[in-house]
Amino acid sequence: MVICYIPLKEGLAVKHSAHGLLAKARKLSSQVTALVVHCGIQEEDIRLDCDEMVMIRLSEREWPVSSCHIQAISSFQRELSKEGPFLFTSSPLTNEITVGLAARSGSTIINQAMDITMDNDRLIVKRELYGGKACTYEYASCSNYISIDPAFLNYYKTSSKRPVSIRHLDLNVPKNDSIQFIKNKQLSWKEIGLTEASCVIGIGRGVYQTPALDQIEILAEVLNAPIGGSKVADELQLIPRERRIGSSGITIAEADIYIAIGISGSSQHLEGIKNVKHVLAINNDAAAPIFKRCDIGIISRYENVLPQLIAALKNGDGVKNIEDIGYTAAGV
Repeated sequence: MVICYIPLKEGLAVKHSAHGLLAKARKLSSQVTALVVHCGIQEEDIRLDCDEMVMIRLSEREWPVSSCHIQAISSFQRELSKEGPFLFTSSPLTNEITVGLAARSGSTIINQAMDITMDNDRLIVKRELYGGKACTYEYASCSNYISIDPAFLNYYKTSSKRPVSIRHLDLNVPKNDSIQFIKNKQLSWKEIGLTEASCVIGIGRGVYQTPALDQIEILAEVLNAPIGGSKVADELQLIPRERRIGSSGITIAEADIYIAIGISGSSQHLEGIKNVKHVLAINNDAAAPIFKRCDIGIISRYENVLPQLIAALKNGDGVKNIEDIGYTAAGV
């Protein structure tokens, strides 16, 4: 049996990396249990390819606190006596959870795995070394807590119709007054990380030495979306090195929307956005490879498009039809 801790957004919606995590688990075992620690999600809103789903509800103030998750998961393990590897997706919250669980149980943890396979009843975990220049393979026991980098969890749409047993556990999680949730803070587009944002803006060579860079920052502020870019944008010093997107930089795994502005779309860059749900591309070159990856493409100079896009977003009208703002749609 394999147990998967299902990643959620704000405790209320399943992240799409959950389906990739379950797909990994399915290759390891024919019996997969999904553990959903939430703060109000409804079971009819969850479609997971698993054999059993266990739901534990925390309050809205408990859910952001890792110690509450640790207590809930420990109680789950004691009550149901579940044995097997415990899989997580890597994130700041789950990294704290796995450390706390390992400290309580004396088990080991393996973080930031690329892949996990089974060979002769032994788990083999693949991890990156030296910034992706090399890999290592490690044996893991069935008592390990293993977190997988969401960049290596492809998005799968759940199509399985297998019956799922659903169980709700009403656990009395002991109060821990030494650790309390204080408040939420909305990070600005300048503070939020590329791997944490639901919307990301990417810039490329096409915005170099153009007069409308301030329009991109206005769009970033309206959408609260951090700005990254291509390898060329980094080399032209349009973005800091740590915000390069692609095989030689960051892979965006959790974003719902990626807005590519002036990016041609090299294979290296496309590797960094392979798991993004939706891509909007703006480029004045109709032959740019980015149009083969995007859901919506606008063939025009971005300086002409952004003011109208920003105005539509600020007015709350949205853009119902790309042709309405006078540009050619491509790659749809």
